[in-house]
Amino acid sequence: MTHVCYCADDFALHPSISTAIIELIAQQRLHATSCMTQSPDWSQAAQQLKPYAAQADLGLHLNFTHAFDDKTVAFPLNTLMVKAWLRLLDRQQIRDSITEQWNAFIEALGQAPDFIDGHQHVHQFPVIREVLIEFLKEQNFKGWVRNLRHTLVVSPYQFKTYMLMQLGSATLNHLCMQNNFKQNQFFAGIYDFQQIDYAHLNQKWLSQAQDNLLIMCHPAQDLIKNTDPITIARLQEYRYLASEQFAIDCQNYQITLSRIGVNA
Repeated sequence: MTHVCYCADDFALHPSISTAIIELIAQQRLHATSCMTQSPDWSQAAQQLKPYAAQADLGLHLNFTHAFDDKTVAFPLNTLMVKAWLRLLDRQQIRDSITEQWNAFIEALGQAPDFIDGHQHVHQFPVIREVLIEFLKEQNFKGWVRNLRHTLVVSPYQFKTYMLMQLGSATLNHLCMQNNFKQNQFFAGIYDFQQIDYAHLNQKWLSQAQDNLLIMCHPAQDLIKNTDPITIARLQEYRYLASEQFAIDCQNYQITLSRIGVNA
């Protein structure tokens, strides 16, 4: 059997997302979720998530692109990318935001994150990754860091996959290895969030799965609002992950769903 971990991003971004994630964890379809601790829904959602800490990895979904309010350190994605690669980001501002998000996680859940990743993969960007690694060293972090270096490539999403892999995964991998931080080895879940046969897409990932593959997902129980660009994708992901078809697909491809096994 091949062990696969489905990880849901964006916990606490919206109640429909949080409810879907908790339900799927309870059904043992998900075994990890990453949390947006700047959300006004975070404190309440965290209390609902806390009882599942023993059966799923709970991570910090580091955010620098979603403005929850006017105090959030956030930029449009393209702006953040330009500032990061030109090294125009304020290191102290980045550190202060990481600290705030980290502390909010611990305050609500009573534990350090099991892992760190980034909303729109920003944790692998220049400046952010260096500040993050320095911060994690100071915190004596024992968890793992999400890495896209070995991502499964499936048609027709080759370009997007390679682009995301090139946005810092190799350097982040080097920094983590240099500082003895654990990482996932294999990754999947990249597509364009359009209306597709999501079951068929997952079958492609599962057919290529290697042991301890981490698959990113973004489920929600209901359509959220027009301002969420992936609201339809969230709904179709939830419906598949909660379905009997998902269980059948796992059985057909000899997949065991579990927490990710990350070796030091």
